[in-house]
Amino acid sequence: INFILYNQVLCIDEIFTPVENDRCTTIAVGKYAGITGPMNTHTADCSDCDFRVNKVPARDWPEGTMRPLYLYKGNYPYLITSLRGKTWHPDNLEGSKEQLKEWGEESVITGYIPQVAHTYALIEGGYGIMNEFQVAIGESTCASKFWAAPVTAGGQARIEVSEMSKIALERTKTARDAILLMGKLAVELGFYAADWSGGDMSKGEGGEGLTVIDKDEAWVFHVLADDTGTSAVWAAQRIPDDHIAVVANQFVIRQIDPDSPDILHSDNIWEVAKRNNLWTEEDGLLDFLKVYAPLRAHSIYASRRVWRVFNIAAPSVILNPETDSYASDYPFSVKVDKQLTAEDLMNINRDHYEGTAYDLTKGLAAGPYGDPQRYDIAPVENLTFADMIQGSFERAISMFRTSYSFVALSRKDVPDELSLLWFSQYAPSSTSYTPFYVSAEELPQPYTRGSLFKFDSSVSYWNFCLVGNYASKFYKYAMKDVKELQNNLQVQSNYAISNIEAAMI
Repeated sequence: INFILYNQVLCIDEIFTPVENDRCTTIAVGKYAGITGPMNTHTADCSDCDFRVNKVPARDWPEGTMRPLYLYKGNYPYLITSLRGKTWHPDNLEGSKEQLKEWGEESVITGYIPQVAHTYALIEGGYGIMNEFQVAIGESTCASKFWAAPVTAGGQARIEVSEMSKIALERTKTARDAILLMGKLAVELGFYAADWSGGDMSKGEGGEGLTVIDKDEAWVFHVLADDTGTSAVWAAQRIPDDHIAVVANQFVIRQIDPDSPDILHSDNIWEVAKRNNLWTEEDGLLDFLKVYAPLRAHSIYASRRVWRVFNIAAPSVILNPETDSYASDYPFSVKVDKQLTAEDLMNINRDHYEGTAYDLTKGLAAGPYGDPQRYDIAPVENLTFADMIQGSFERAISMFRTSYSFVALSRKDVPDELSLLWFSQYAPSSTSYTPFYVSAEELPQPYTRGSLFKFDSSVSYWNFCLVGNYASKFYKYAMKDVKELQNNLQVQSNYAISNIEAAMI
């Protein structure tokens, strides 16, 4: 990795990342691209993260209350607090006496902000997912040229996108307002990277890409630290109503037109670029991707997933899967060939490039039974770092290291009490999706318990993991039964929610 380090801020020119551990995919469709309206997804792809999901009730707060900002921590326990529902409560921790003592009663706090008088109900995992007004957020870490650390690790920044997304869902009723609030928080509090732990800068997870939807609009939001480590740079672009967009660990917003009603941005977006010799007025419109993202050694890790989503949703749009490092010939979004359903997005989440030249169920690495899983490599014996960056496996959307995934629906033709998302855990190809209503008082306990420390058949994650592990050994045969059961369960769930909603509307 080539970089310049100053004042706890990392400026990266080019990144060589052989091991891509904690990366996600998020997709969003506009209100006419989805049969029911805007939708978005998130596959939280992390090999050691907390897979539990939490319901945060709506709440009134006394005047003068301060809201804590919790330090981001992906692995179990992701969060410990008595202020945010039952999942993160200390009483729900599972571990040895030594672990419980180490974890304590509350997560590390990086600062506080004034609490508002009333906060909305939401469902959250490692990031905010969806609130009671049908605002939903999906996430994907992105490599960025600037990287900052939190105040607890020698930096000056106080907030990361996990807390930003939750605060936005607590306080806003539209996607646009959620974006403006998240941008304001990042600029005023300082934005730190998801992957700062131990000073490990090699993964390039300094920036973030979010999809944000409400009942009328779908947006893509990008944010990264500024060059001082005390603020942030951000931009957002609205997805056309009949289009689909995807973020796969690389920024996708390009030209920042200050006169466009479909573009939002921080005030410092040009100033930071100019003082770091990344852009001048003579260059024309600022290209957010090229200005603020480093080159990837293995750019297809990101661009191939973007190509695949567009390929499935709009096969009439011919794009080159062998694009350049910035996918310069790819549009920000594409018009879908037909309106998409929630099931269509679930199937995209389950994809391994089947039926394409990159089909992971084919070839020598798939073995005799077509196993699509490809495990991360690491230096061992005579395999060096230099050897590792010479090649790579394809990176599918469905992965063995997915902690959880969802498809959120924002529907204008139903009351907000029916704010709905489809949720699951482990690799999407090996799971069934369960409908969660944000208005429900509690979430099913099998989804709010458990950890990677202990197998537990009463925990949903471990059942999905068991199916995935067994099926992968004889994939091309076993998955026929798995897919049949997935379809049957989906039909049953659709029937159940149609009856529930018919009785309520």
